[in-house]
Amino acid sequence: MEINFEFLRHQLIGNDVFCTTPYGKRLITYADYTASGKTLGFIERYLIDIQKVYANTHTDDSYTGKTMTDLLHKAEQKIKSCVGANKNHHIISVGSGSTGAITRLCKILGLYLTPGLKYNIDQHLKQNNNRYDADIIKNIFEKMTDSKPVIFVSPYEHHSNYLIWIESFAEVVEITLNNNGMFNYTDLEQKLQDPRYKNRIKIGSFSAASNITGIKTDVHKVAKIMHKNNGLAFFDYAASAPYVKININKDNDEHLDAVFISPHKFVGGPGSSGILIFNKNLYSNLIPPTVAAGGTVDFVSPYCYEFMKDVEAREKAGTPGILQTLKASLAFELKNEIGTERIEKIEKYYIQKVINRLRKHNNIDILGPLDPSKRIAILSFNIRHNNKKLHHKFVTTLLNDLFGIQSRAGCACAGPYGHRLLGITKETSMIIRDATKDGLHSLKPGFVRVNFHFLIEEYEVNFIISAIEFIASYGYLFLNRYSIDLKTGSWSYINAYKEPDSLVKQFGIHHSFDRLKKDVFEKSRPKKQELYKYYLTVANQESLKLKTEFKSNYKRFKKLPYESIRWFDFINQED
Repeated sequence: MEINFEFLRHQLIGNDVFCTTPYGKRLITYADYTASGKTLGFIERYLIDIQKVYANTHTDDSYTGKTMTDLLHKAEQKIKSCVGANKNHHIISVGSGSTGAITRLCKILGLYLTPGLKYNIDQHLKQNNNRYDADIIKNIFEKMTDSKPVIFVSPYEHHSNYLIWIESFAEVVEITLNNNGMFNYTDLEQKLQDPRYKNRIKIGSFSAASNITGIKTDVHKVAKIMHKNNGLAFFDYAASAPYVKININKDNDEHLDAVFISPHKFVGGPGSSGILIFNKNLYSNLIPPTVAAGGTVDFVSPYCYEFMKDVEAREKAGTPGILQTLKASLAFELKNEIGTERIEKIEKYYIQKVINRLRKHNNIDILGPLDPSKRIAILSFNIRHNNKKLHHKFVTTLLNDLFGIQSRAGCACAGPYGHRLLGITKETSMIIRDATKDGLHSLKPGFVRVNFHFLIEEYEVNFIISAIEFIASYGYLFLNRYSIDLKTGSWSYINAYKEPDSLVKQFGIHHSFDRLKKDVFEKSRPKKQELYKYYLTVANQESLKLKTEFKSNYKRFKKLPYESIRWFDFINQED
């Protein structure tokens, strides 16, 4: 059965919601699936039905306990099946996304060092006057450093697949980009064969796709190179898992040793757990589980204790995320029912259309390689103005206020890659760091990110393109109407009454009682195309007004070092 997209669109929770802006109410158009997916009515209803028999797991003695235990195991098996995993793989639901999955594997491998432990060792060495002890400890660490594992990462890693390894007991080596801005497979081979890393554990931990530019890594090619050089191949699928096929068990040397996944980014997935799936050979039962607690033991007495032998059980300390794992499973299964070929065909068409139009605008800088076949449907861009740029947070604010488009501004938690894409030198970076330490976050560089999800319709794609083109042409005129908070970088409409959002203001148990009076799944069907046309008309009318009154009275930063690197213009600032 082919999944009907019109049915899925109508089941999306929130696609009929309006937000209030300085220009009136705007229908929310969600273009931020890269950060998180949207929930689906039928999945939420199904989970509510399951909750009628909800109970804790860890028992087979009651109907509810056995049912939930069986459901949890079935959900885990379904997830494994969706990525080609088998009896040779373990699955662990952990945290809320890939970050938890990476951290857990880092602990399993014995590479995770808690910040508190590192601090305490450092303090002990400083306070210990016994030079002999200090020298022994220092000598031990130096010997361990010479043989510690090497983690190879790409230049476009999310902070979670970079900083976790940087802070671990491992040496991190970055692979370069090639001349086309893509993963440099030759550089990987050369660095793996570097004599310095001979006889050391070699691990490649790479993003399957960038969450900034959407450029894809050929994961099976990388895996083959890693295995050829006696290494392990891990992949962070946080950005791409909702859109591409994952085959962890491909034949020969192209298999993947571990994958990290964020199901909350799937359609239907928000609220689900993070997923770690890895080859069973990576786990040693000779050491305790990563968390020694209830649910990980077969026997505990005042005299001794025994941990479980079952890896998936011993890594479920305490109460597992039962509903979270069930939801992750349903999101995975829905993606597979839709079909990755179908998803990729739609998104390739969308991103090609978007790039072909936006690249023609002189004020729009699209980040990363422009070949749509080399990327998933993520687009990050900046808008030029007066040899500078419009602040990315200003652009996202205009997209929201004028058009209701939900985008994201910043560095997308991939700062090193952002530095390269934006051409930021070390000297400039240090000044930006000083400004940030001074509380001036507005100087932090970044970009605007949108993505073109397979569930949005082509007229919605056209609307988002038109909105970006409008801001690229006329966005600077609105600088007179907005002020910037130099501390946060946030922009707001001048003299607008900042009433707290009703949802935030009213949050609490008493307002949950109000939901008894209505069907929370009831939906309207806004006439989107008419609304989009109206929003563009209003925006053009506003720009015509502003043209007659625009004054470029641009302000400056007080400190000369900060002013010397100012990359955006502003006219009004908040006190």
